[in-house]
Amino acid sequence: MEREVEDFIQNLSDIDLIEYAHTKLHLPEAVHFAKVELARRKLPPEKMKELNDQWHARIKAQEEEIRKVASEPLPGKLKILVFLCGLYLALPLLIFIPAWCKFQNEGSEQKCKDMYIFAGAGFILQIVMILLKIPPWSWLLKIF
Repeated sequence: MEREVEDFIQNLSDIDLIEYAHTKLHLPEAVHFAKVELARRKLPPEKMKELNDQWHARIKAQEEEIRKVASEPLPGKLKILVFLCGLYLALPLLIFIPAWCKFQNEGSEQKCKDMYIFAGAGFILQIVMILLKIPPWSWLLKIF
């Protein structure tokens, strides 16, 4: 393991060291070194319990933030844009797919579901308009 990683781990605060020692994201050697460093600090049991409680509270707060982000609905203006993406087939390549990918990366599940719903509604409206022999752009011309 590199010396910079060891220095980084040794300079972590007690709570950050506990978090580092319990994570699955780091190399096993680094996690092992973090556990050794934690043992080397010889923290009293009551301090360890307090730090573990703080760590669990931090995890719960992070999980709550993830749930909050995942349940946020799609903003109204974006709903209209996504609806138009479904109505006009060329727009999804410009708007729908990049926005959907962004929301997927953020973990915004509700926004992704809303995008499917509104794009699907626009696509279905396009099919209905074609069956009724109404060009999808003609209603825009009547507005202006």
